Amino acid sequence: MRFLKLLYFGLVVLAVGHSGCQRQPPKTSDAHLAPSATPMTGPAGFPTPVMNKPYPGTGVVAAINRKEGWIEINHEDIKDLMPAMQMEFNVQDKTLLDRVAVGDRVDFAIIETPKGEYLIDINKK
Repeated sequence: MRFLKLLYFGLVVLAVGHSGCQRQPPKTSDAHLAPSATPMTGPAGFPTPVMNKPYPGTGVVAAINRKEGWIEINHEDIKDLMPAMQMEFNVQDKTLLDRVAVGDRVDFAIIETPKGEYLIDINKK
């Protein structure tokens, strides 16, 4: 009887020990988070953007944040820059945001700065 208790105890210890020994994925360093020295490229099928070149677009205003100075637009394809999507754009002049409202259809021009941010100039349709 004592043998069965020891056998049972041994099986329980083995089962508990085995469940805690799950294979863990290898740890990675944060080196992959560092900025790359290679130039950024555009989305698949689109050329690399030209810095400070205006790219015209059309879309519908989805959100406006006057305090932080950005607008979210659900836009059509922007030729030679990016496919249709909804995204936020910063504005250089926050007063541009006073000329539009959510739901407005707008024409705009995007310029990519050397910092990699897109600045937008808006014209209400």
